[in-house]
Amino acid sequence: MIGIIIVAHGDIGDSLIKAAELILGSIDNTDIVRIQRNIICEKLRKEIQKKMEKVDNGDGVVILTDMFGGTPSNISLSFLNNEMVEVISGVNLPMLLSIIQNRSSFGLKELALRAMKDGIKGISVPRRKLRS
Repeated sequence: MIGIIIVAHGDIGDSLIKAAELILGSIDNTDIVRIQRNIICEKLRKEIQKKMEKVDNGDGVVILTDMFGGTPSNISLSFLNNEMVEVISGVNLPMLLSIIQNRSSFGLKELALRAMKDGIKGISVPRRKLRS
């Protein structure tokens, strides 16, 4: 099973995991790294590395970050030299649910692409959909 780490500002990761658990129940091989003010980048990198080792059972790890270009994303990108790591920026609940539900069925790269597509599908302007 592919491991999941959410690296995000403040408590965003906690809230996403709690919401996913409300929908799906208990979630294994998942962890969170919270970014606070004045974080030391090397300390953050070590924390991510430690959590990756915890959630990876050999199938790889998906690191989800809240936004591309922010500290969570920038530090997480440094792990892409490992073929068993994928980073997806712009995490939302549909993306997280997609990963949780599909991570035992797909390889790491395919899972990441599917999750990105499902995350994008989860974004809408309802007024436009209702008019159709």
